[in-house]
Amino acid sequence: MRTIILASLVLAVTTASGFAATPLIDARQNAQQHRIFKGIQQGDLNFNDALKLQKGQMRVQNMKNKALASGGVITPLERARIHAAQNIQSSRIFLKRH
Repeated sequence: MRTIILASLVLAVTTASGFAATPLIDARQNAQQHRIFKGIQQGDLNFNDALKLQKGQMRVQNMKNKALASGGVITPLERARIHAAQNIQSSRIFLKRH
């Protein structure tokens, strides 16, 4: 019985985060992760550069997680801040790879 309750609780928590409506943020994060990975594969990025870029990606992800933790909905101001942070990360990835 406990496992059923625990499983339903876990399911409820995971589906609630799925309704957070952040597909554009998630897609951009994935695209930037892919760009970093490609940079490593092609030899454009060394270990230290890749590590710094990964830390930047984690900062953006933490911003998103904090925004979602405060009510489960990202406000337009929070969305703008995350978008600005993603723009900065995108330019850093470009500069490191070229």
